[in-house]
Amino acid sequence: MKQKPQYDELALARRIRAAGCLIYIPEDDDPAQATLTDEVKVCQTGGVIDSSVFDYAGGTGFRISLAITSLRRNFAVSHYELELPWKLGAFTWLEDPKNLVPPRQEYRFGGTNDLQFDRDLVINHELRVTHCFADGESVEGLLLGCDQGTIPDDVRHGAMIAGYLILRNQRSREFRAPIELWCNRGQRKAPIRTKRRSLFESRDLVPCK
Repeated sequence: MKQKPQYDELALARRIRAAGCLIYIPEDDDPAQATLTDEVKVCQTGGVIDSSVFDYAGGTGFRISLAITSLRRNFAVSHYELELPWKLGAFTWLEDPKNLVPPRQEYRFGGTNDLQFDRDLVINHELRVTHCFADGESVEGLLLGCDQGTIPDDVRHGAMIAGYLILRNQRSREFRAPIELWCNRGQRKAPIRTKRRSLFESRDLVPCK
């Protein structure tokens, strides 16, 4: 029997509110859960399809077009993660290609269809604890990641998926930025279907004498 994807309660509540239903979420609405709006600003950039989640090489790829601006000096990102309505599997952000052996200039997703982006268009390597931003300094570009898990079957091509990008600074304070991702299922492999044979297409077995 086919199992439905498991959604945790918090992610499901955020998905419901993103759909337009005004519900109270303590983790987001309680003043004690204040975010770092005085330290950093995160905005999605580009068009609808510039930030997307897509089927890729048996797993899932993520491309998020962002502008991140420090609102005070000496702000650094020590950790960042992605939260979606479904539980991610073995998720990783793509590594800086200059740290690979041999180094290269492009971020690559790998797989049979080698999807790649020039390093100058990507901001993964800008978000590290050793990079302290000046007051008002911004980085803009693509944040790239991949997951070994697949997009749930009930998420259709072209759907808009509400989620959060979570940033933590060098003092472990947390900022949650709402994001939306366009679902691209163009690379999804269709299931293999076999034609059901008619009863009369099969020859009767003749017992051995």
